[in-house]
Amino acid sequence: MLKIEWQKQVLPFNFEAEPLLVIDPQFQVQYLNQKARKHYRYFDPLPVPCYQLTHGLSRPCFEEEVECPLRRVLEQKQSVTCVHRHKSPEKILYEKILATPLTAPSGEVLGMVEIVVDVSEYVEEEIRAREMAESLLELFDISYTGTLIVDQSGQIVWVNQSFQELFGLRKGDLLGQPLSQMVSALSPLLENGDQIQKRILESYEQGQYLEGLELHVLPQKGRQERWVEYSSQPIYTGLYKGGRLEHFVDITLRKDLEQKFLQAQRYESIAQMTTGIAHDFNNLLMTIRGFAELLVLKGVVKEAQNLRYLNNIVSCCEKGSEVIKKLLTFARKRPIKLEKVDLTRVVKDSIPLIKVTLGTQIKTYFELPSYPLWVWAHPVELEQMLLNLTTNARDAMPEGGEFRLRVQENGRQVWLEVEDTGVGIPPEILPRIFEPFFTTKKDLGSGLGLAVVYGIVKAFGGDIQVQSTPNQGTQFRIAFPLLRP
Repeated sequence: MLKIEWQKQVLPFNFEAEPLLVIDPQFQVQYLNQKARKHYRYFDPLPVPCYQLTHGLSRPCFEEEVECPLRRVLEQKQSVTCVHRHKSPEKILYEKILATPLTAPSGEVLGMVEIVVDVSEYVEEEIRAREMAESLLELFDISYTGTLIVDQSGQIVWVNQSFQELFGLRKGDLLGQPLSQMVSALSPLLENGDQIQKRILESYEQGQYLEGLELHVLPQKGRQERWVEYSSQPIYTGLYKGGRLEHFVDITLRKDLEQKFLQAQRYESIAQMTTGIAHDFNNLLMTIRGFAELLVLKGVVKEAQNLRYLNNIVSCCEKGSEVIKKLLTFARKRPIKLEKVDLTRVVKDSIPLIKVTLGTQIKTYFELPSYPLWVWAHPVELEQMLLNLTTNARDAMPEGGEFRLRVQENGRQVWLEVEDTGVGIPPEILPRIFEPFFTTKKDLGSGLGLAVVYGIVKAFGGDIQVQSTPNQGTQFRIAFPLLRP
Protein backbone atom coordinates (compact mmCIF):
# COMPACT_ATOMS: atom_id res chain seq x y z
CA MET A 1 0.00 0.00 0.00
CA LEU A 2 2.87 2.42 0.89
CA LYS A 3 4.61 1.66 -2.39
CA ILE A 4 1.48 2.45 -4.36
CA GLU A 5 0.99 5.74 -2.53
CA TRP A 6 4.56 7.04 -2.88
CA GLN A 7 4.65 5.99 -6.49
CA LYS A 8 1.46 7.99 -7.02
CA GLN A 9 2.39 11.01 -4.86
CA VAL A 10 6.19 11.29 -5.22
CA LEU A 11 7.53 9.66 -8.38
CA PRO A 12 5.57 11.82 -10.84
CA PHE A 13 7.65 14.82 -9.75
CA ASN A 14 10.97 13.02 -10.51
CA PHE A 15 12.47 15.06 -7.65
CA GLU A 16 16.29 15.14 -7.76
CA ALA A 17 17.08 18.67 -6.50
CA GLU A 18 17.81 17.40 -2.97
CA PRO A 19 18.06 13.97 -1.31
CA LEU A 20 14.61 12.39 -0.94
CA LEU A 21 13.65 9.36 1.15
CA VAL A 22 10.42 7.41 1.55
CA ILE A 23 10.20 5.75 5.00
CA ASP A 24 7.54 3.40 6.38
CA PRO A 25 6.08 3.56 9.94
CA GLN A 26 8.69 1.00 11.08
CA PHE A 27 11.40 3.49 10.07
CA GLN A 28 12.53 1.39 7.10
CA VAL A 29 13.69 3.34 4.05
CA GLN A 30 11.72 2.04 1.08
CA TYR A 31 12.96 4.49 -1.53
CA LEU A 32 15.98 6.73 -2.14
CA ASN A 33 16.35 9.02 -5.11
CA GLN A 34 19.74 9.23 -6.81
CA LYS A 35 20.66 12.38 -4.91
CA ALA A 36 19.99 10.60 -1.59
CA ARG A 37 22.04 7.55 -2.58
CA LYS A 38 25.01 9.77 -3.45
CA HIS A 39 24.49 11.85 -0.31
CA TYR A 40 24.53 8.83 2.00
CA ARG A 41 26.81 6.74 -0.28
CA TYR A 42 24.37 3.88 -0.15
CA PHE A 43 23.95 1.73 -3.27
CA ASP A 44 22.78 -1.56 -1.68
CA PRO A 45 19.29 -2.98 -1.93
CA LEU A 46 16.39 -1.52 0.07
CA PRO A 47 14.82 -1.46 2.61
CA VAL A 48 17.34 -0.25 5.18
CA PRO A 49 16.60 1.26 8.66
CA CYS A 50 16.75 5.05 8.46
CA TYR A 51 18.60 5.29 11.78
CA GLN A 52 21.27 2.94 10.40
CA LEU A 53 21.51 4.84 7.13
CA THR A 54 21.70 8.37 8.55
CA HIS A 55 23.20 7.85 12.02
CA GLY A 56 24.91 4.48 12.01
CA LEU A 57 22.74 3.36 14.94
CA SER A 58 21.48 -0.14 15.66
CA ARG A 59 18.12 1.02 17.03
CA PRO A 60 15.76 3.99 16.49
CA CYS A 61 16.98 7.45 17.45
CA PHE A 62 14.39 8.01 20.16
CA GLU A 63 15.60 4.88 21.97
CA GLU A 64 19.04 6.53 22.03
CA GLU A 65 17.45 9.69 23.56
CA VAL A 66 17.97 11.54 20.28
CA GLU A 67 15.14 13.70 18.97
CA CYS A 68 13.44 11.99 16.02
CA PRO A 69 11.41 14.22 13.66
CA LEU A 70 9.92 11.19 11.89
CA ARG A 71 8.35 9.97 15.11
CA ARG A 72 6.72 13.37 15.51
CA VAL A 73 5.28 13.06 11.97
CA LEU A 74 3.74 9.71 12.87
CA GLU A 75 2.35 10.93 16.19
CA GLN A 76 1.06 14.32 15.04
CA LYS A 77 0.17 13.35 11.45
CA GLN A 78 1.59 16.71 10.40
CA SER A 79 4.62 17.92 8.51
CA VAL A 80 7.74 18.70 10.53
CA THR A 81 10.72 20.93 9.76
CA CYS A 82 13.89 20.83 11.84
CA VAL A 83 17.69 20.75 11.72
CA HIS A 84 19.17 17.34 12.39
CA ARG A 85 22.75 16.44 13.25
CA HIS A 86 24.14 13.68 11.01
CA LYS A 87 27.48 11.96 11.38
CA SER A 88 29.12 11.03 8.09
CA PRO A 89 32.36 9.02 7.81
CA GLU A 90 34.39 12.19 7.27
CA LYS A 91 32.67 14.81 9.37
CA ILE A 92 29.54 15.92 11.16
CA LEU A 93 26.81 17.25 8.87
CA TYR A 94 23.83 19.38 9.73
CA GLU A 95 20.72 18.64 7.70
CA LYS A 96 17.49 20.54 7.45
CA ILE A 97 14.73 17.91 7.46
CA LEU A 98 11.40 18.51 5.77
CA ALA A 99 9.24 15.47 6.59
CA THR A 100 5.60 15.07 5.60
CA PRO A 101 3.21 12.14 6.08
CA LEU A 102 2.04 9.90 3.24
CA THR A 103 -1.58 9.12 3.90
CA ALA A 104 -4.11 6.71 2.46
CA PRO A 105 -7.48 7.99 1.30
CA SER A 106 -8.80 6.81 4.68
CA GLY A 107 -6.39 9.17 6.50
CA GLU A 108 -4.12 6.40 7.74
CA VAL A 109 -0.42 7.35 7.82
CA LEU A 110 1.33 4.84 5.60
CA GLY A 111 4.76 6.39 5.78
CA MET A 112 6.73 9.56 5.35
CA VAL A 113 8.48 11.49 2.65
CA GLU A 114 11.68 13.17 3.84
CA ILE A 115 13.60 15.81 1.94
CA VAL A 116 17.10 16.54 3.25
CA VAL A 117 18.92 19.85 2.71
CA ASP A 118 22.57 20.08 3.74
CA VAL A 119 22.90 23.27 5.84
CA SER A 120 26.26 22.37 7.37
CA GLU A 121 27.96 25.45 5.93
CA TYR A 122 25.44 27.80 7.52
CA VAL A 123 25.37 25.98 10.86
CA GLU A 124 29.16 25.84 11.04
CA GLU A 125 29.32 29.56 10.30
CA GLU A 126 26.88 30.18 13.14
CA ILE A 127 28.95 27.93 15.43
CA ARG A 128 32.08 29.90 14.54
CA ALA A 129 30.19 33.14 15.24
CA ARG A 130 29.08 31.78 18.59
CA GLU A 131 32.60 30.68 19.48
CA MET A 132 33.91 34.12 18.56
CA ALA A 133 31.16 35.76 20.58
CA GLU A 134 31.92 33.51 23.55
CA SER A 135 35.64 34.36 23.36
CA LEU A 136 34.71 38.05 23.39
CA LEU A 137 32.33 37.44 26.27
CA GLU A 138 35.23 35.96 28.24
CA LEU A 139 36.78 39.42 28.11
CA PHE A 140 33.56 40.84 29.53
CA ASP A 141 33.72 38.25 32.30
CA ILE A 142 37.03 39.62 33.62
CA SER A 143 35.79 43.19 33.36
CA TYR A 144 35.02 45.16 36.51
CA THR A 145 31.82 46.35 34.81
CA GLY A 146 28.75 44.24 35.49
CA THR A 147 27.32 43.16 32.14
CA LEU A 148 24.16 41.41 30.93
CA ILE A 149 23.16 40.51 27.38
CA VAL A 150 19.47 40.35 26.54
CA ASP A 151 18.43 38.75 23.24
CA GLN A 152 15.78 39.95 20.79
CA SER A 153 13.03 38.14 22.68
CA GLY A 154 13.92 39.92 25.93
CA GLN A 155 15.56 36.94 27.62
CA ILE A 156 18.85 37.14 29.50
CA VAL A 157 21.43 35.05 27.63
CA TRP A 158 24.65 36.06 29.40
CA VAL A 159 25.70 37.41 32.80
CA ASN A 160 29.29 38.16 33.80
CA GLN A 161 30.99 37.61 37.16
CA SER A 162 31.14 41.30 38.10
CA PHE A 163 27.35 41.63 37.94
CA GLN A 164 26.96 38.68 40.31
CA GLU A 165 29.45 40.22 42.75
CA LEU A 166 27.85 43.69 42.60
CA PHE A 167 24.39 42.51 43.55
CA GLY A 168 24.83 39.03 45.04
CA LEU A 169 22.59 37.46 42.35
CA ARG A 170 23.44 34.09 40.82
CA LYS A 171 23.97 33.57 37.11
CA GLY A 172 21.97 30.34 37.11
CA ASP A 173 18.90 32.14 38.46
CA LEU A 174 18.97 34.73 35.65
CA LEU A 175 19.92 32.92 32.44
CA GLY A 176 16.90 32.24 30.26
CA GLN A 177 14.75 34.58 32.33
CA PRO A 178 13.14 37.77 30.98
CA LEU A 179 14.78 41.09 31.77
CA SER A 180 11.86 41.93 34.06
CA GLN A 181 12.91 39.01 36.30
CA MET A 182 16.33 40.59 36.83
CA VAL A 183 14.83 44.02 37.52
CA SER A 184 12.41 42.49 40.04
CA ALA A 185 15.33 40.77 41.79
CA LEU A 186 17.25 44.07 41.98
CA SER A 187 14.34 46.14 43.30
CA PRO A 188 14.54 45.04 47.00
CA LEU A 189 18.28 45.76 47.03
CA LEU A 190 17.96 49.39 45.95
CA GLU A 191 16.92 52.65 47.51
CA ASN A 192 13.60 53.62 45.87
CA GLY A 193 13.68 50.19 44.21
CA ASP A 194 10.04 50.29 43.07
CA GLN A 195 10.58 53.57 41.20
CA ILE A 196 13.80 52.29 39.62
CA GLN A 197 12.06 49.08 38.53
CA LYS A 198 9.20 51.02 36.94
CA ARG A 199 11.56 53.35 35.08
CA ILE A 200 13.71 50.54 33.64
CA LEU A 201 10.73 48.45 32.53
CA GLU A 202 8.99 51.45 30.96
CA SER A 203 12.13 52.30 29.00
CA TYR A 204 12.33 48.70 27.78
CA GLU A 205 8.68 48.58 26.72
CA GLN A 206 9.05 51.88 24.86
CA GLY A 207 12.25 50.80 23.14
CA GLN A 208 14.27 53.46 24.93
CA TYR A 209 17.79 53.12 26.34
CA LEU A 210 18.76 54.58 29.70
CA GLU A 211 22.17 56.09 30.31
CA GLY A 212 23.82 57.08 33.59
CA LEU A 213 20.97 56.02 35.92
CA GLU A 214 22.43 55.91 39.44
CA LEU A 215 21.41 52.98 41.66
CA HIS A 216 22.00 53.12 45.41
CA VAL A 217 22.56 49.54 46.61
CA LEU A 218 21.64 49.48 50.30
CA PRO A 219 23.93 47.73 52.79
CA GLN A 220 22.72 44.35 53.99
CA LYS A 221 24.24 41.39 55.76
CA GLY A 222 27.17 40.19 53.68
CA ARG A 223 26.93 43.08 51.22
CA GLN A 224 28.40 46.56 51.45
CA GLU A 225 26.70 49.76 50.43
CA ARG A 226 27.44 50.59 46.80
CA TRP A 227 26.63 53.13 44.13
CA VAL A 228 26.18 51.68 40.66
CA GLU A 229 25.64 53.50 37.35
CA TYR A 230 23.26 51.68 34.99
CA SER A 231 23.21 52.12 31.21
CA SER A 232 21.73 50.12 28.36
CA GLN A 233 22.42 50.14 24.65
CA PRO A 234 21.06 48.33 21.59
CA ILE A 235 22.92 45.53 19.81
CA TYR A 236 22.86 46.26 16.07
CA THR A 237 24.90 43.37 14.68
CA GLY A 238 26.09 39.88 15.43
CA LEU A 239 24.61 36.92 17.19
CA TYR A 240 22.34 38.94 19.47
CA LYS A 241 21.24 41.58 16.95
CA GLY A 242 18.07 43.26 18.15
CA GLY A 243 18.91 42.63 21.80
CA ARG A 244 20.34 44.87 24.49
CA LEU A 245 23.62 45.24 26.35
CA GLU A 246 23.14 46.19 30.01
CA HIS A 247 26.05 47.82 31.87
CA PHE A 248 26.42 48.25 35.65
CA VAL A 249 29.49 50.30 36.67
CA ASP A 250 30.55 50.50 40.32
CA ILE A 251 30.90 54.25 41.03
CA THR A 252 31.14 53.94 44.81
CA LEU A 253 34.64 55.42 44.88
CA ARG A 254 33.55 58.35 42.71
CA LYS A 255 30.54 59.04 44.94
CA ASP A 256 32.76 58.88 48.02
CA LEU A 257 35.17 61.37 46.49
CA GLU A 258 32.30 63.67 45.53
CA GLN A 259 30.92 63.46 49.05
CA LYS A 260 34.32 64.17 50.56
CA PHE A 261 34.82 67.12 48.24
CA LEU A 262 31.46 68.62 49.16
CA GLN A 263 32.13 67.93 52.83
CA ALA A 264 35.56 69.52 52.59
CA GLN A 265 34.05 72.63 50.96
CA ARG A 266 31.40 72.87 53.66
CA TYR A 267 33.92 72.38 56.45
CA GLU A 268 36.28 74.90 54.90
CA SER A 269 33.51 77.51 54.94
CA ILE A 270 32.64 76.64 58.54
CA ALA A 271 36.34 76.69 59.46
CA GLN A 272 36.82 80.19 58.02
CA MET A 273 33.79 81.47 59.89
CA THR A 274 34.85 79.67 63.06
CA THR A 275 38.36 81.12 62.87
CA GLY A 276 37.04 84.67 62.60
CA ILE A 277 34.62 84.23 65.49
CA ALA A 278 37.24 82.48 67.63
CA HIS A 279 39.79 85.28 67.20
CA ASP A 280 37.22 88.01 67.95
CA PHE A 281 35.92 86.07 70.94
CA ASN A 282 39.47 85.46 72.17
CA ASN A 283 40.20 89.20 72.02
CA LEU A 284 37.13 89.94 74.11
CA LEU A 285 38.07 87.26 76.65
CA MET A 286 41.61 88.57 76.94
CA THR A 287 40.29 92.09 77.54
CA ILE A 288 37.85 90.91 80.23
CA ARG A 289 40.49 88.74 81.86
CA GLY A 290 43.07 91.52 81.72
CA PHE A 291 40.83 94.04 83.51
CA ALA A 292 39.77 91.44 86.11
CA GLU A 293 43.38 90.52 86.89
CA LEU A 294 44.30 94.24 86.99
CA LEU A 295 41.62 94.87 89.62
CA VAL A 296 42.99 92.01 91.71
CA LEU A 297 46.62 93.14 91.39
CA LYS A 298 45.90 96.79 92.29
CA GLY A 299 43.90 95.78 95.34
CA VAL A 300 40.96 97.88 94.29
CA VAL A 301 38.57 95.20 95.52
CA LYS A 302 38.95 94.41 99.21
CA GLU A 303 35.90 92.36 100.08
CA ALA A 304 36.42 88.58 99.94
CA GLN A 305 33.08 88.02 98.19
CA ASN A 306 33.96 90.43 95.39
CA LEU A 307 37.43 88.90 95.07
CA ARG A 308 35.81 85.50 94.50
CA TYR A 309 33.68 87.06 91.77
CA LEU A 310 36.79 88.41 90.06
CA ASN A 311 38.53 85.02 90.31
CA ASN A 312 35.44 83.35 88.80
CA ILE A 313 35.63 85.81 85.90
CA VAL A 314 39.30 84.88 85.34
CA SER A 315 38.45 81.15 85.58
CA CYS A 316 35.63 81.48 83.04
CA CYS A 317 37.97 83.32 80.68
CA GLU A 318 40.44 80.42 80.94
CA LYS A 319 37.66 77.92 80.12
CA GLY A 320 36.62 80.10 77.21
CA SER A 321 40.20 80.01 75.94
CA GLU A 322 40.13 76.21 75.99
CA VAL A 323 36.95 76.27 73.87
CA ILE A 324 38.71 78.62 71.44
CA LYS A 325 41.65 76.19 71.23
CA LYS A 326 39.22 73.40 70.28
CA LEU A 327 37.62 75.60 67.65
CA LEU A 328 41.01 76.46 66.18
CA THR A 329 41.96 72.78 66.24
CA PHE A 330 38.88 72.00 64.13
CA ALA A 331 39.73 74.87 61.78
CA ARG A 332 43.39 73.70 61.71
CA LYS A 333 44.53 77.23 62.50
CA ARG A 334 46.22 76.34 65.78
CA PRO A 335 49.80 75.30 65.03
CA ILE A 336 50.63 71.73 66.10
CA LYS A 337 54.23 70.60 66.18
CA LEU A 338 54.34 67.20 64.49
CA GLU A 339 56.83 64.52 65.36
CA LYS A 340 57.43 60.86 64.65
CA VAL A 341 55.08 58.93 66.94
CA ASP A 342 54.53 55.22 67.51
CA LEU A 343 50.73 54.92 67.20
CA THR A 344 50.77 51.41 68.67
CA ARG A 345 52.44 52.72 71.85
CA VAL A 346 50.12 55.71 72.20
CA VAL A 347 47.03 53.50 71.92
CA LYS A 348 48.45 50.91 74.32
CA ASP A 349 49.27 53.58 76.89
CA SER A 350 45.76 55.02 76.56
CA ILE A 351 43.95 51.73 77.25
CA PRO A 352 43.63 52.27 81.06
CA LEU A 353 42.09 55.73 80.55
CA ILE A 354 39.77 54.34 77.85
CA LYS A 355 38.51 51.61 80.20
CA VAL A 356 37.91 54.08 83.03
CA THR A 357 36.04 56.42 80.68
CA LEU A 358 33.78 53.64 79.37
CA GLY A 359 32.92 52.19 82.79
CA THR A 360 32.16 48.64 83.79
CA GLN A 361 28.93 48.21 81.76
CA ILE A 362 30.78 48.26 78.45
CA LYS A 363 32.96 45.33 77.34
CA THR A 364 36.20 46.37 75.70
CA TYR A 365 38.21 44.62 72.96
CA PHE A 366 41.58 45.76 71.66
CA GLU A 367 43.44 44.48 68.60
CA LEU A 368 46.94 45.94 68.35
CA PRO A 369 50.02 44.84 66.42
CA SER A 370 53.06 43.68 68.37
CA TYR A 371 55.35 46.08 66.52
CA PRO A 372 55.55 49.90 66.30
CA LEU A 373 53.64 51.82 63.61
CA TRP A 374 55.14 55.24 63.00
CA VAL A 375 53.11 58.28 61.94
CA TRP A 376 53.58 62.05 61.86
CA ALA A 377 51.49 63.29 64.76
CA HIS A 378 51.53 64.71 68.28
CA PRO A 379 51.08 62.23 71.15
CA VAL A 380 48.96 64.55 73.31
CA GLU A 381 46.64 65.33 70.39
CA LEU A 382 46.37 61.63 69.58
CA GLU A 383 45.34 60.93 73.17
CA GLN A 384 42.75 63.73 72.95
CA MET A 385 41.40 62.20 69.74
CA LEU A 386 41.11 58.74 71.35
CA LEU A 387 39.43 60.18 74.46
CA ASN A 388 36.86 62.08 72.37
CA LEU A 389 36.01 58.98 70.33
CA THR A 390 35.77 56.91 73.51
CA THR A 391 33.46 59.45 75.15
CA ASN A 392 31.29 59.51 72.04
CA ALA A 393 31.02 55.69 72.11
CA ARG A 394 30.20 55.67 75.82
CA ASP A 395 27.37 58.20 75.38
CA ALA A 396 25.95 56.02 72.56
CA MET A 397 25.69 53.01 74.92
CA PRO A 398 23.88 54.19 78.08
CA GLU A 399 22.70 50.63 78.77
CA GLY A 400 26.08 49.04 78.08
CA GLY A 401 27.45 47.30 75.03
CA GLU A 402 30.73 46.50 73.29
CA PHE A 403 33.64 48.76 72.37
CA ARG A 404 36.29 47.64 69.90
CA LEU A 405 39.51 49.41 69.01
CA ARG A 406 41.87 47.98 66.42
CA VAL A 407 45.04 49.19 64.74
CA GLN A 408 46.35 47.67 61.50
CA GLU A 409 48.37 48.60 58.41
CA ASN A 410 48.80 47.65 54.76
CA GLY A 411 52.33 48.89 54.12
CA ARG A 412 51.21 52.39 53.08
CA GLN A 413 48.65 53.44 55.68
CA VAL A 414 47.81 52.86 59.33
CA TRP A 415 44.16 52.33 60.17
CA LEU A 416 42.68 53.11 63.55
CA GLU A 417 39.16 51.76 63.95
CA VAL A 418 36.85 52.57 66.85
CA GLU A 419 33.58 50.65 66.87
CA ASP A 420 30.63 50.53 69.26
CA THR A 421 27.31 48.69 69.45
CA GLY A 422 25.35 51.76 70.50
CA VAL A 423 22.27 53.56 69.22
CA GLY A 424 23.91 54.50 65.93
CA ILE A 425 23.56 57.69 63.94
CA PRO A 426 20.53 58.38 61.72
CA PRO A 427 21.59 58.68 58.05
CA GLU A 428 20.06 62.14 57.69
CA ILE A 429 22.41 63.67 60.28
CA LEU A 430 25.50 61.57 59.52
CA PRO A 431 27.00 64.22 57.16
CA ARG A 432 26.88 66.85 59.94
CA ILE A 433 28.49 65.05 62.88
CA PHE A 434 31.88 66.77 62.47
CA GLU A 435 30.42 70.28 62.42
CA PRO A 436 31.29 72.36 65.53
CA PHE A 437 28.46 72.80 68.05
CA PHE A 438 26.34 70.17 66.28
CA THR A 439 25.10 67.66 68.83
CA THR A 440 22.18 65.32 69.42
CA LYS A 441 22.95 64.99 73.16
CA LYS A 442 21.02 68.13 74.11
CA ASP A 443 22.52 69.37 77.39
CA LEU A 444 25.03 66.51 77.63
CA GLY A 445 27.42 67.65 74.89
CA SER A 446 29.12 70.76 73.62
CA GLY A 447 29.15 69.63 70.00
CA LEU A 448 32.92 70.02 69.81
CA GLY A 449 34.16 66.46 70.53
CA LEU A 450 33.97 65.06 66.99
CA ALA A 451 34.83 68.45 65.48
CA VAL A 452 38.12 68.33 67.39
CA VAL A 453 38.70 64.72 66.22
CA TYR A 454 38.18 65.84 62.63
CA GLY A 455 40.59 68.76 63.04
CA ILE A 456 43.30 66.58 64.61
CA VAL A 457 43.03 63.92 61.89
CA LYS A 458 43.28 66.49 59.12
CA ALA A 459 46.18 68.25 60.86
CA PHE A 460 48.08 64.94 60.79
CA GLY A 461 47.40 64.48 57.05
CA GLY A 462 44.89 61.71 57.71
CA ASP A 463 41.38 60.85 56.65
CA ILE A 464 38.33 59.83 58.67
CA GLN A 465 35.29 57.84 57.61
CA VAL A 466 32.24 56.82 59.57
CA GLN A 467 29.68 54.09 59.03
CA SER A 468 26.64 53.78 61.22
CA THR A 469 23.43 51.79 61.36
CA PRO A 470 20.67 52.93 63.73
CA ASN A 471 20.24 50.57 66.71
CA GLN A 472 23.30 48.55 65.64
CA GLY A 473 26.30 50.78 66.19
CA THR A 474 28.91 53.07 64.67
CA GLN A 475 32.41 52.63 63.32
CA PHE A 476 34.98 55.41 62.91
CA ARG A 477 37.84 54.51 60.58
CA ILE A 478 40.88 56.80 60.60
CA ALA A 479 43.79 56.45 58.16
CA PHE A 480 47.24 58.01 58.62
CA PRO A 481 50.20 57.79 56.23
CA LEU A 482 52.64 55.15 57.48
CA LEU A 483 56.23 56.22 58.05
CA ARG A 484 59.14 53.88 57.56
CA PRO A 485 61.13 53.17 60.74
